[in-house]
Amino acid sequence: MRALPDPFVLAVLLVDVLALLFFFSRLPASFRAVKACAHSDYSTAEALGNNYLCNSVRLCCLLLLPLYALTLVVTDVSVLGFGWTLALLALLVLFRPLACLTMGWLGSQQATFRALERVSEVVLVGVMAVSLPALLVGWLVPSTPRWLLWGYLAVVAAAGALLYVWRGTSIILQKRFSSFFWVLYLCGLEFLPICVVANILMHGN
Repeated sequence: MRALPDPFVLAVLLVDVLALLFFFSRLPASFRAVKACAHSDYSTAEALGNNYLCNSVRLCCLLLLPLYALTLVVTDVSVLGFGWTLALLALLVLFRPLACLTMGWLGSQQATFRALERVSEVVLVGVMAVSLPALLVGWLVPSTPRWLLWGYLAVVAAAGALLYVWRGTSIILQKRFSSFFWVLYLCGLEFLPICVVANILMHGN
């Protein structure tokens, strides 16, 4: 197990946890959005049309990001320090709305890609929240086999990716985009950046 974060990192995490407590009322709204997204296309559309739910999801996404970065460090998924891990995850999270904004502008389909952006945020909140047990186990029980923690995080991430592809496919096909376009979009602007960041986190290059 890695050494505990230095005092500065602990202070950042403390502020993050306090912010989560301060905005605690937003958490149930975020989890309702995650549940709706996992339930059906209709409930997903209702959740995406609710600005309060979507704003709660975005806030929780930002607040859960430092905890997810710490999860990757504590479980040794990331060979980098907490600061670099958090920075790379933040870049990845910021890249998606920029990519959606660009694609929406190029194709004059801002609403469609805005919906995809919101779905990705909902799924990300779900993935980060469900990954937190790995942080607790890895920190409190350092003798836990790393392959067990890695397997758990991989299953959670894969489930999130499948949910995003499932809901995203419905949104794209409803707007008459071709399946070929959707595959190209997923490979080029969704999974490729994730693979690049994952490679840097796991191998440091």
